[in-house]
Amino acid sequence: MKLFVLSILLIITLSAYAQQNRQPPVPLFDQAKEMYNAGKYDEALLLVNQLLANNMVSERIFDLRGEIYLAKGDMDSALVNYRAGLLLAPTYPTIYFHRAFAYCKIHLYDEGIEDFNTAIKYAGSDSAKYAIIANRGMARMMSGDFSEAYNDYKMVLQFDSTDVMSTVAMGSVLRKLGKKNEATAYYEKAVRLAPNEIVTVGDLGFHYMSLGDYKGAIRQYTKVLEIDPDNAIAYNNMGHAKYQLKDLKNALKDIQRSIALDPKNSYAYRNRALVYLAMNQSDKACEDLHQAINLGYTTMYGDDVQQLLEKHCVFKGL
Repeated sequence: MKLFVLSILLIITLSAYAQQNRQPPVPLFDQAKEMYNAGKYDEALLLVNQLLANNMVSERIFDLRGEIYLAKGDMDSALVNYRAGLLLAPTYPTIYFHRAFAYCKIHLYDEGIEDFNTAIKYAGSDSAKYAIIANRGMARMMSGDFSEAYNDYKMVLQFDSTDVMSTVAMGSVLRKLGKKNEATAYYEKAVRLAPNEIVTVGDLGFHYMSLGDYKGAIRQYTKVLEIDPDNAIAYNNMGHAKYQLKDLKNALKDIQRSIALDPKNSYAYRNRALVYLAMNQSDKACEDLHQAINLGYTTMYGDDVQQLLEKHCVFKGL
């Protein structure tokens, strides 16, 4: 109902201002953009609404207002504003691109991919086109269509073989397709291309973990911590690798460091619980399992923590 009402208001607004100057005053629009980029969404929205109140109707204004509402978590208003911009400029690729992200955020991947397709159609340059294709590949990965994601990243890397993020993504796609050796080659290539990027180094570590190469994973996470000494995820993953190698003392130390840096990471509590169970400290393990559940572990990762609770804690009254 909210989306319907907003759409009616949108039509009225556009009809009233159809003959107005559609180019926003640059200084005020730029100020709104700066506020948005700085995360000051309410201030940005006030400036954008001021432009509209002054009868300045533009696809750029509606696109920015859509981005602001999306950042504020108001999906209905975001979609209405994207639609407003497209009614004014139906071949403007940026709005299709932004709306595709919005759809993917609410798991409407088919709609998102359709908008990415339209953005590709209207892209003004090859570099823009292939950047959109890379993002379409990510949407296809998220939807579980790994074969089509592979095709997208293959196209991007044929256009630019040094695209680091697409190289990492191709590694992830190949891992999902069960092509582990090929995946390793892409992850390692990404690290060669960007040896000081946390994403490339950390993802190679995660890949080594998936292969059971825990020593290799530890080497990668050690490199991550050389780049970013307070990286909570690296400490957590390195601790889990040490747990797999039965180095429980150091595993516990690393995971505790991770929790100190990020006390809301449910996965770290799950990993510390595993260490405590291996140390026969079931009371502490059960506390961590409960905390992982409270922090939303099941929604994000699955029911293995609940299974651990039932096995080690429920029947003991913990």
